Amino acid sequence: MAADKRVRAPYNFIPLSEKVLLPYNSIEELPPHDRMDPALKTGEIHVSMVADTPVFVSDGDKNEPHFFRGNNGKYMIPGSTIRGMVRENMQILGFGLMRTGEDLEDVQIYFREIASARESVGNALKEYYRSALDVQTKRTASGSTYTIPQNVCAGYLRREGQSYKIYPTKIPYIRVSRNHPDVVLLQTKHESADNACVVKVLYQMEGERVKHISRHVEGTSVGQMMKGFLLYTGNPVGRKENHLYLFPEADADAIPLDISREDIISYTEDWENRRNSLRGGGYDPDFWALPEDGEQKPVFYLRHEGHTYWGMSLFLRIGYVHPISDGLPQRHRELQSLSEMPIDYPHAILGFAEDDGRAYRSRVSFSDFGAEGNPQEMPELRTVLGGPKPSYYPGYLADGKNYNDEDFRIRGYKQYWLKELQLTEGKDTVASKLRPLPKGTKFSGVVRYKNLTDEELGLLLWSLRLEDGCYQTIGMGKPCGLGRMKLTIRELKEFSPTELYLSGSFSATAQVHDSEAVNKYIEIYDAAAGGKSSKKPSPLHKRKELKDFFFMKKEIRTAEDTSYMTLDEYRNIRSPLPTVQAIREDEETRAAEAKPMSEDEMRAALLAKFGSKYKK
Repeated sequence: MAADKRVRAPYNFIPLSEKVLLPYNSIEELPPHDRMDPALKTGEIHVSMVADTPVFVSDGDKNEPHFFRGNNGKYMIPGSTIRGMVRENMQILGFGLMRTGEDLEDVQIYFREIASARESVGNALKEYYRSALDVQTKRTASGSTYTIPQNVCAGYLRREGQSYKIYPTKIPYIRVSRNHPDVVLLQTKHESADNACVVKVLYQMEGERVKHISRHVEGTSVGQMMKGFLLYTGNPVGRKENHLYLFPEADADAIPLDISREDIISYTEDWENRRNSLRGGGYDPDFWALPEDGEQKPVFYLRHEGHTYWGMSLFLRIGYVHPISDGLPQRHRELQSLSEMPIDYPHAILGFAEDDGRAYRSRVSFSDFGAEGNPQEMPELRTVLGGPKPSYYPGYLADGKNYNDEDFRIRGYKQYWLKELQLTEGKDTVASKLRPLPKGTKFSGVVRYKNLTDEELGLLLWSLRLEDGCYQTIGMGKPCGLGRMKLTIRELKEFSPTELYLSGSFSATAQVHDSEAVNKYIEIYDAAAGGKSSKKPSPLHKRKELKDFFFMKKEIRTAEDTSYMTLDEYRNIRSPLPTVQAIREDEETRAAEAKPMSEDEMRAALLAKFGSKYKK
């Protein structure tokens, strides 16, 4: 890791503003769809995109993905992908409202913090984790020590219809050595000591230790043996022996624990986010999935601060104190608490459908962007497409905070750095197959708009074109440098409603504009929205959030500065991910210092330093 211990990543975040721009007060104010308003803008934007690095948009095949093809068999980028790109940009340039459930999954983030270094940012969480589980050190009869979480219990997780319950065991779980003679005899290829599985067993106790244990085959006599399940938790961690755990039968007289819907959602989200890492460890991720209706699984569980946590590991993952939404700026939280969701620029232009039945159709449509000529797929590439997860708080949260801090704030909108192609090596079980189209491939398509105000058209054009020297990013593999695209607006067409109705032909009524008109509309939005964004009117592009955004869309950084950290580096991080603003200002300072000074600048610098002495 670098000497300054800074975190690095192939991504960073554009900060959220306290200000949210709301061009309409209600849905009734939005322009209608059933007619063209002569006071508003209707037309087409003809766009071309050229790949500056190889680009890959998948056809959706999970096993053998290829580049997406249209019905005509030609390679193309779906209009929905272009729409997603534009909406993401519009959310930032339009100072949109970050909505939970749409832009942000509002779940409780899970973590397990056992081995953080004392000086690392995770040390406070390690202490919280140990306290929640009440981790104690015990000593065996032979004198060796082991740690045990006193607050963690054993039970059976069952699904009953649409709900889940945990049934406690009659007696506590029992630690069983991997070297127990009967366990060695139990092991088959499936129940190997380093696998994760559950075996139905019969067992006999002698005092506090398991004397005999054998596989339980249905229909066989139980005799003096007791029924239970043996849980293999997977590979040993570190040098110490990783014990197996024997689960006695459920206590038929105990009241089962009801699990809230919120805890089910949070567990499922955490499990889904860990699928690749589990698969990379040689496990079947479904082993950790929730049971099907009528099924049960032995689990460890913990009740803590109103939540129920469970897992297949004794040191299970638990939730932070606060959900993600608590980290939104105050204005964003206030607006989402209103009975009617406010209408920001992205939703006003691109439409919405709310849970309460309110809906508004988009005033913009995107054609598929077809590849020109006859490009050929490149040879298959394999890389690990890891992505930033909210659980990684040094990257996701500002100012070195974590989700247990009262004043934590999420960093904002995730963006990937522009970089040259850098594939990430990994096991075949987690590596993704990519067959991109090569650098230089050109795509073209049309964006159609109807009944937009001048400001809205300016925002749409800005979301497409960005600033001079900027790139868009499309498709899979952005962390590896794939999908860097140069976008050009070839034509801006406007239709006159009056002439359109008289002629009955779009082609006869189109007024074609050049780049000056594109700039004019962008400037109209920039100035107007800038006046709305603060008490002191100033164009939006001067705000630090947009300076950061365009810096990330323009600056091509080195692989060294934008690679994922190693596992050891993750464990020992001593500072949070540096902000885009800090990186931008540092590079601006270095660039200014490296710039040769003119004779006049040198004279001015000498005068500033020596004053009248220099004149003599």
